[in-house]
Amino acid sequence: MLQRRSTILFIILVILPLALLAWLGTYLIRDAEKRTDASMQAVLAERLSAADQHILHDMRQLTDRLDAWGAQSIGSARLMSERLATHPWIAQTWAVAGEGEKVPLESFEGRAGYQPGKIFDAKERVQAILESTRNPDSMPQFVSMLEDGGPPFQRIYTPGKLPGIQQRSSQWMTYIKMFGYHIDDRPVLSDAPMSWSGWHVGDCVFIYWHRFADGSLSCALMNPQMLMHSFFQRLPQPGLAIPPGRMMLTTVKGIPLHEWGKRLPGSERPPAAHRACSEPLSQWEMAYTPANEEFPKPYLFPILLGVSSGIVLVFVVGWLYFHESASEIRVAQQRVTFVNQISHELKTPLTNIRLYAEMAAHRAESQGDSIAKRQLGVVEAETCRLDRLIQNVLNYARQQRDKLTIQPKELALDQTVSRIVEFWKPLLENKGFEIVTSLQGPETVMADPDAIEQILGNLISNVDKYANAGKWIAIRTEHDERNTRIIVEDRGPGIPTGKRRTVFEPFERLRSDLAEGVSGTGIGLTISRELAQLHGGSLTVCPNYREGARFILSIPNKP
Repeated sequence: MLQRRSTILFIILVILPLALLAWLGTYLIRDAEKRTDASMQAVLAERLSAADQHILHDMRQLTDRLDAWGAQSIGSARLMSERLATHPWIAQTWAVAGEGEKVPLESFEGRAGYQPGKIFDAKERVQAILESTRNPDSMPQFVSMLEDGGPPFQRIYTPGKLPGIQQRSSQWMTYIKMFGYHIDDRPVLSDAPMSWSGWHVGDCVFIYWHRFADGSLSCALMNPQMLMHSFFQRLPQPGLAIPPGRMMLTTVKGIPLHEWGKRLPGSERPPAAHRACSEPLSQWEMAYTPANEEFPKPYLFPILLGVSSGIVLVFVVGWLYFHESASEIRVAQQRVTFVNQISHELKTPLTNIRLYAEMAAHRAESQGDSIAKRQLGVVEAETCRLDRLIQNVLNYARQQRDKLTIQPKELALDQTVSRIVEFWKPLLENKGFEIVTSLQGPETVMADPDAIEQILGNLISNVDKYANAGKWIAIRTEHDERNTRIIVEDRGPGIPTGKRRTVFEPFERLRSDLAEGVSGTGIGLTISRELAQLHGGSLTVCPNYREGARFILSIPNKP
């Protein structure tokens, strides 16, 4: 019991606080790291968004300037294509008349000197642009673009097989320029038909297109190297500080296009944030790796110091408690050892006193001296009582040190109980007790007679001590197919419900007033329950008995 309590206290005072402190430290560290990571992701997302908007703004400015060339061409697709061919970034232009929308009637060589590759088919691309921009007035998204404004560009064609067009290259997207991007950008409200423009984008291939109100179309193939070089040389954004880490621009397939930034220590690691570029540059992707100085590790020293201090404090408190507890246990063990030794030493003179008291009682009886016989009977009874107390102490000390043992044998239970009652009868009757017996036990039962005598003697002794006011005791034996029971009842103050378990604990007393003037070691019921359990039985307090206390000793018929 003491060892179990020490284990429970160790768990409560040391293990549980340490576990809570470890959990708290881990939680605080993870929370700090999570907050730092969330802040870093927010900053990096803002930085990537700014770079993306800068490139997108340059793309919109280029579109506006190319549109201005069309305004000077007096609404003619052919004149615009001729003029666009003189642009230094344009490799080739095409013009398609409005009537019948045939494939390119005319082609003009530009100044950029770029060939997109063998799989590129100019007629196919121009036909795809014609199909994508055929009747804008019937498309709801075109109406919203013209009236409400929106982002710089809007996709108007999702990859798919257009009628009459064989798809032989990678995915192509068609985008239209939207109004409302600039602060003074508004559609012209007039009866004159409007024209619209945008981009037709493939895998690093950029085609500018401008469709006029009469249905004619002007297209211009850009030199991607010159176009990208013009974008990249304006990175980082003018007016903004150079980022300390490494900003990367790649294709969606992972092909590097451009890098910028100070590239301070730490930026050689894999990127910490990614972002797809906005349309019409969705074939590109931006990524950023921060330097070490941008987002330092969470300052964990206060957390670690607090948790470590708590752990040290728990260890100190636990060590002090168990040091004091060990000292008390050591002193208690020394006391038990001392009492054990004294009790053992008392056994020899007590045996001699009992022997000579019996001899003197026989002599007094033979001489007819009734007074001496009665006095010697009291000496003999008190000697037996003292012997029982000493035996309890010795059994308890043996229980703490080793383990109690019994030696069961066939026992006539009713005869044993009757003999014990007769031994106690003079003492109880002298104190005015009414003794009621009902012996209906089995003929024989396998039990240790010394253990039964000690258990029953302890129970009767408790009635003598604590239920003296009731002046009544009943001792019964009964049995059924499985168990044999010895029942001891009294009409004393009884045992409260909350004390029915603790009454069997060593040195436990119910109330101080009941212990007033009562002698004993406080271990009689503890030893009695242990002896009952060694028989395979039990010693319990009956919960339904209300007139006093009822103890039930149960022993199995077949051990």
